Amino acid sequence: MEFHLGTWDLAIALDRSLPEPLYLQLVKAIEEGVRHGRFKPGEALPGTRAMADLLGVNRNTTLTAYRELEAEGWIEVAPDRGTFIARKQPVVLDVPTGITAQDSASWKRATPRSGPFFQPGLAAPESFQLIPDTTDLRLTPTDAIHRAYGRVLRLHPERLLQPGWDPRGLLDLRNSLCKMLRDLRGLSVEAGNLLLTRGLMSTLNLVSRVLFAPGDAVAVENPGQFRVAEAFRAAGARLFPVPVDAHGLDVEALELLLRREPIRLLYLTAGPQQPTQVNLDPARRQRLLQLSQAHGFRILEGDPALGFHRERNPHLPLASEDPLGRVLYFSSFEQILAPGLQVGFLAGEASLIKALAQQRQLVDWPGNLVQEATIEETLRDGEIVRHLRRVRKLTDERRETMVDRLLLHLHPALSVKNPREGLSLWAGVAEAVPLEAWTERCLAHGVVFYPGSLYDLNRQPLAHVSLGFAAHTVEEQNEACRRMALALKEVTTR
Repeated sequence: MEFHLGTWDLAIALDRSLPEPLYLQLVKAIEEGVRHGRFKPGEALPGTRAMADLLGVNRNTTLTAYRELEAEGWIEVAPDRGTFIARKQPVVLDVPTGITAQDSASWKRATPRSGPFFQPGLAAPESFQLIPDTTDLRLTPTDAIHRAYGRVLRLHPERLLQPGWDPRGLLDLRNSLCKMLRDLRGLSVEAGNLLLTRGLMSTLNLVSRVLFAPGDAVAVENPGQFRVAEAFRAAGARLFPVPVDAHGLDVEALELLLRREPIRLLYLTAGPQQPTQVNLDPARRQRLLQLSQAHGFRILEGDPALGFHRERNPHLPLASEDPLGRVLYFSSFEQILAPGLQVGFLAGEASLIKALAQQRQLVDWPGNLVQEATIEETLRDGEIVRHLRRVRKLTDERRETMVDRLLLHLHPALSVKNPREGLSLWAGVAEAVPLEAWTERCLAHGVVFYPGSLYDLNRQPLAHVSLGFAAHTVEEQNEACRRMALALKEVTTR
């Protein structure tokens, strides 16, 4: 016997003032309703269109919620009959006293910005994710990647699907990367100076094992990339902030720090600096290399916007000026292709690369050969070069239009300069703007961006926001900025 809901309207409360996406609120409400006995096994739910009408939301919201509920086993969808509460419910473990646990959907929800491993949460279908340093995944050459994946598995299965692995990574890809880095970033490297990784966090894990020990002093830019700082903190480093001003890292402040602390490692980002988009002054670059040699610390240089620098007269990485091997350079294919294609690479002097490769044997055996071979195949057939040229031109256009839209809708509350390169904007926020309240209100309107405090080592307030622009069309940018202006009006007229 099947149970059906009656003709009464189904009462489910969704709170648009919360940062949690509406579809996840609906997921949570139905899960809790099943667990507490409100909804019975076999009972019919309204269809996605009817549910959207009941709740006053976009149908995409209910579609996404139902897909999540079906994936987790809470509901069953019969195309010819409807949607029903699952007769066999998912196993929910009893939680011992003093221990809390959350369902799998909690991993898709936003975490507090004050927490060590901040994540903005899974995007709702109708939201605008102005996440810094992200590109438009709709432009990813998925067909070319699919073809390359099939070719490498068809032609070389015995080489890629079993151990027998060089811990530095696939030699063919390292050879291709040598030319790419020479042409794009001015680095004179050979295959023996390169180590492949699985992206940023994999790289930071390896570096933490080789370049410092728990309790050692590590210097980071401030403001700087928060995921880097938290990864080093988790590895036991004592973190010391070095200010960034209009000319880049404050090298004089670093010198003062070196007088009292034996710094083992300095992390910085290649021009433009993340998140401020400023470039390190030439005199400071030379002084920084001299300090590294004199005090014996290494420099880990991240280049998160690889491929999206100026075509003419680009700002080259510090590693391109380093004849003594003090700089370890890192980048990846995350922005060029997609974050899910986790192939990064470290370039450095040979003995350091060897030490890092030995650690990779411990934490990443037997490697990532199929992924590496797929990337190499797309590089060799020229698809990545063609894709980068297409997407870089479009990114330059979107940078211009985003600056224009921000000035149109939000000036003088926001002030922004066009950095002419990179994948994000560092916008100043007027003193009268209640930044935290505005950020939360923007979330309620479906616009996600990062406030400046997220980039401060101690999460201190900064009168800036970091805005990504490359993932959205000009129409989407305009709508996002319109919603941001509406949210600003709401928090300033209360």
